[in-house]
Amino acid sequence: MKKTILKLTLALVVVLFATTIGMTQTNDQYKAQIEKINNQSVAAMLAGDTEKSMSFYTNDAISLPSYEKMLEGKDALRKSNEAMLKSGMKITSFEPVTLKVISDGKMITEIGTYKISISMTGMEEPMKDVGKYLTIWEKQADGSLKIKIEMWNTDTNPMQEKM
Repeated sequence: MKKTILKLTLALVVVLFATTIGMTQTNDQYKAQIEKINNQSVAAMLAGDTEKSMSFYTNDAISLPSYEKMLEGKDALRKSNEAMLKSGMKITSFEPVTLKVISDGKMITEIGTYKISISMTGMEEPMKDVGKYLTIWEKQADGSLKIKIEMWNTDTNPMQEKM
């Protein structure tokens, strides 16, 4: 009886260990896949290519930008992006860093930080900012990932700067 319990316990430990290793490998694979997409997304953003930028989102994507209202759906994201470009705002650099990836079946959560530089018509020097972001990716039937939900905010508190 004791040998059976010991064997079952050992088998359970082996299964749990193997599952943990498998999850880590999967998360690492997702991280590599996400970083590749992020590089493509940054290139599209810097080029002002709205259509390429929109190709990374699901049709029902939700965006929760810092200091703005929630955007629901790819059309709302497209309109917001086009309005930004028409206003003269241009992202001159963007550096996302994926810190953590958590996968759970069809949804993959990415947590990271960013550095960004933005120029506007009439500005002598680009505005620089740093912050953090959370992206929930949805795994598509073909294995690709698309952004389902995103949110970001700055590490700079504008209220403290005024004091």
